[in-house]
Amino acid sequence: MQTVMVYSESGGVTKTTTAVSIAAIAASQGRRTVLIDLDPRAAATKWLDVTPAEEGLHVGAILGDENPEGWAEDLALQSRWFPNLRVVPSARNVSNREADRADHAELRLRASLDGLQADLVVIDCPNRQGGPLTLSALNAADTVVYAASASSDGVDGFYGAQRTVEQFRTSRQRIGAPTNITEAGIVCGGVKETIMSRPAAASIEELRDTGLLLVPLIPDRAIVQEVRMVGDWYGNYRKGAPVLNAYTEIVKQVVR
Repeated sequence: MQTVMVYSESGGVTKTTTAVSIAAIAASQGRRTVLIDLDPRAAATKWLDVTPAEEGLHVGAILGDENPEGWAEDLALQSRWFPNLRVVPSARNVSNREADRADHAELRLRASLDGLQADLVVIDCPNRQGGPLTLSALNAADTVVYAASASSDGVDGFYGAQRTVEQFRTSRQRIGAPTNITEAGIVCGGVKETIMSRPAAASIEELRDTGLLLVPLIPDRAIVQEVRMVGDWYGNYRKGAPVLNAYTEIVKQVVR
């Protein structure tokens, strides 16, 4: 089972679009996929329109339990988009877990994946600069995908996220613990293809210079935001085809 975290330390850089797209496309290709919404904004949860059977049965229950083994399998809800796609939802009060300083709390998400019937797990991370939620994702994941946009915020969010990943690796090495997290690359989304400003072009070149920029770039299409409002999948619409095709190429490079 591969576990991919989608991460940026800036908001509004197509992070949730990237996480949902990777999960949905992988599921449509036959992989048993679980999308874990770790962001208290619950943007992925709202987009896929999933609702816990009871209040509190979301990812916060995993993060707040001292013995969460098997919880991901229990809390994963079936998506109506694809038979192979399930979602572990989030909620606003998941932000309370940022105050949790219990010993080994950052390992609970990883422990919850025990027994999970999945080929791929995709974690939609909050745009935090470290902290318990981000550490939970880092300990659970073996692959990181950086989300970015063609903007200074997108570039800054990538650099901040990369520093956090490197600090995580360094801290693990200091205590002699293994770390197997690899950088799959940067997905740059929402790119305007017709009229690109100089700052946008410069941002893309800066991302390209890192050697991590994945291609193709993801084009900007209004349909993506439109369908998010109604809980639908943009891949069902002709206007969404350019975005779907671009993310399908990205999935080939990210998912084993």
